[in-house]
Formats: sequence, structure tokens, C-alpha cells
Amino acid sequence: MPRKRKVRRRRSPAMAKVRRRRFLVILLMVAVVAGVSGFFLHQNPEWRENITETATNIWDSVSSFFIDLFAGGQIPADGYVYVHFIDVGQGDAVLIRTAYGAVLIDGGDNHMGQRVIDYLHSHGVRELAYVIATHPHADHIGGLIPIISEFPIGTLIMPNVTHTTLTFERFIEALENSHINVSPPVIGDTFAFGEAVFTIIAPNSSGYSNLNDYSVATHLTFGSTSFLFTGDAERTSEGEMVALHSLSANVLHVGHHGSNTSTTEEFLSAVSPQIAVISVGANNTFGHPHSQVITRLVSHGVRVYRTDIHGNITITSNGTNVTVNY
Repeated sequence: MPRKRKVRRRRSPAMAKVRRRRFLVILLMVAVVAGVSGFFLHQNPEWRENITETATNIWDSVSSFFIDLFAGGQIPADGYVYVHFIDVGQGDAVLIRTAYGAVLIDGGDNHMGQRVIDYLHSHGVRELAYVIATHPHADHIGGLIPIISEFPIGTLIMPNVTHTTLTFERFIEALENSHINVSPPVIGDTFAFGEAVFTIIAPNSSGYSNLNDYSVATHLTFGSTSFLFTGDAERTSEGEMVALHSLSANVLHVGHHGSNTSTTEEFLSAVSPQIAVISVGANNTFGHPHSQVITRLVSHGVRVYRTDIHGNITITSNGTNVTVNY
């Protein structure tokens, strides 16, 4: 049988001309609408602001949906608490997530802000109920500067002490521009997310000779499990905590990156942790963690995890047991 040939339909010159005219008319109409809209928006700043805000909100909602869908960032199931020790090199950044909200303790140094932002996004964090800036050193608050403008934040807790660095000035400027509710730490104050309860236990004095001792310390309890976070608190503040509070915890976030100025024998005995996490940078110039601290932890039978060795570390609690992943 002879093959059937495909017949190509030729467009007549007249038809092509009509289509070009239609295209030009549509293009002209789009240009006119855009021009008129631009004129009215220029003349009415309120309209422009409202439209921009609406578009931004739509974009945030759509992007958050896809982050949750594809980035493994589903909200934690009720009955679990996830504590993420984020690897920010020589600095601190801890994300705590429950089914009822997220808390961020510190944000690492200035150059680590985007890393923390990306980590939060990858875990579906869209807002932070609380941010705790433990004290004004750059390796704790520097990374919080871009985070403040990136996420809605309910309350930021920080000690009533200032610092003379450019990082601290930029941090305060970011807070002023954001209109976030800023609160000083009040000993004994608690904030809860379901059954997860945070209690502020330091600083216990109004004046210290060492800026590290102003660090905000919190004790997190969830069921029969507990975590202790102390920022860079040193011997003086640790001694006050031992004298004034019950410190027992399954997990200790080791103070001051494992410096021998912290984690005294008395303090470690009072906490009696099974697990210790040290946030520290590889080959740092401070020699952290100090060998004396590691020796003390090991002699107490504590399992030690370090961000310079294990990277990002996540400890999950179901209210009865804690498990470590890295």
C-alpha cells in the first residue's frame, strides 16, 4: 500500500498578518494597563504598600507549603521534643522543636546566620515563639542579626547588659527595626509548649565582672527527661545555679564550648547528665574543648558529642527516653 503523506497546512500571508496584529494589540493593552497601574500606585503609596504586602504574604504561604512538603520539615508529632545542636563552628545555636512551637537559643557568629536560616527552613520552621540571646558575644548573637529579619519572633529574651562591639550595635539596631518584644530573663519564669516546659535559672545576680556569667541559662523538662542550656556561664554563675536550683538533666549543653572556665566538678555532680553536647569549632584557636573538661565528663560516665566531630546533632525525647542522631 502506498504510504500516506502528512500534509502540512500552509499559513496564508493574510492569516499571519492578522495574528501579528492581534499580538501587537494584546502587547499594547498590557503596556497600557501596566502604565496606568504604575501611575495609580505611584500616586497612592497606601495601595502600593497593601499590594506589596499581599503579594509577600501569598509568596510566604506558597514557599512555606513547599518547604514543608519537600524539605522534610513537617511539624513534630505531639509527644516528642527535638533538640537540634546546629554546627556553627566556634559558636552556639540550638533549635528546640515541639508540636506547639519552636525556640532558638543563640545563632552562631556573624558569618553563620545564613547557615542557621537554611537549617531552620529545611526543618519547616516558619516562626519562632522565643529566641534566647544568651549574652552579647558575637559567636552567640552575630548570626541572630539576619534571623531577626527573616522570621516572625514572639519574644526575644536577653540579659540586661551591653557590649562595645559593632556586632552588638548591629544586633540592637536589628531589634529596633523589627519591633520584637524584648524581655530580660527573670529567674523562675517559665514558658510551656504542651508538656515541654522551659524555666529560666540564670543569671542570678545583677552584676558580674565577666560578661560570660550574664549568660541566660534554661532548664527544659519534658515528661521525665530534661535538658540544661547554660550559654557561656562560668564558675561564678555555675556556683549560683548549684546553690539555688535543681539542675539534674539527662542532657547538658556544655558551657563555654568546653572551656575549663566552666563545667566545674561541683556543677557536673549537680547536673549528673548521661549525655553532653559541646558546640565547638574544629581546630579553634582557644583549644576548646579543654582536656580537663573532657576528663571530668568521661570520669562521670557521660557520653560526649561534639559538633566539630559529629556535625549537626539532634537529640529526640519522647518524654521517657532520649536518643541521639547525627
